[in-house]
Amino acid sequence: MADANETFAEIDTDNDGYISVAELKAYLDRTRKVSEAANTRYHGLLDENNDGQISFEEFERSFLARG
Repeated sequence: MADANETFAEIDTDNDGYISVAELKAYLDRTRKVSEAANTRYHGLLDENNDGQISFEEFERSFLARG
């Protein structure tokens, strides 16, 4: 199983240190087809500070919570 760093790097395709809605959608489409609405809801859950992007810290908290 990949760790949070590896998974984050795989999703953050532009390497800007954040996961955008489009990057998350592309990743989820590759791994498990989801609707646009589901992607937007999921992104909103991970984006704790509502700045429109998921930082590594936000991602790591959710990734580790799955443990």
